[in-house]
Amino acid sequence: MNKLIPEVKEQDYSKALQSALQLLRVPEGYQLKSAQEHKQNQNVVWVFRYEKISGDNNGLGGEHFSFVVEKNTYKILGVTWMDQRLAAGELPSKEETKAFAKTFLSKAQPGLFEKLENLWIDNHDETIVVTKGDKRETVTISGMKYKCYLPEENNYVWVIVGPGGQIITFEQGIIWSNGRVTEKWLHDSWVEESI
Repeated sequence: MNKLIPEVKEQDYSKALQSALQLLRVPEGYQLKSAQEHKQNQNVVWVFRYEKISGDNNGLGGEHFSFVVEKNTYKILGVTWMDQRLAAGELPSKEETKAFAKTFLSKAQPGLFEKLENLWIDNHDETIVVTKGDKRETVTISGMKYKCYLPEENNYVWVIVGPGGQIITFEQGIIWSNGRVTEKWLHDSWVEESI
């Protein structure tokens, strides 16, 4: 089902974007492709999507750097970087994954790491579609997922760390009840089905 996405103006989202970019670093070679207003857990959020300046592998299912920011508080609810460069290299150990997650969370949401109950640390895969020569092929992006429960809010938080300690994905405030309840604005397959 396709819904028309209302057009937004830069002045509407510029403060939220500027606030997020004080904490997040957009990968080299990417530019802002879209800023959309949606709802996540019944709160209004901005969803920012960056795609490659070159135009390579752009669009849903391709390479992107995206993040979700709460509209009123500018709190970063999630970020993901899907890039074929992250498909190669050695993944961190469980101990290294915890250390990278702690470093990232201490910057992105000070005080959050200390409140979390770590549930497990394990491999996690996502896929993107890229063009190589004249062929389109699926590439698997692997990382180590540091999954946690936040008791005081009864929701979940995770950080997925890729080769070289690169943060592939971070999500917080995820409500789970017989499956994920929270919207998945960072997941292209879900977005394609939902708008």
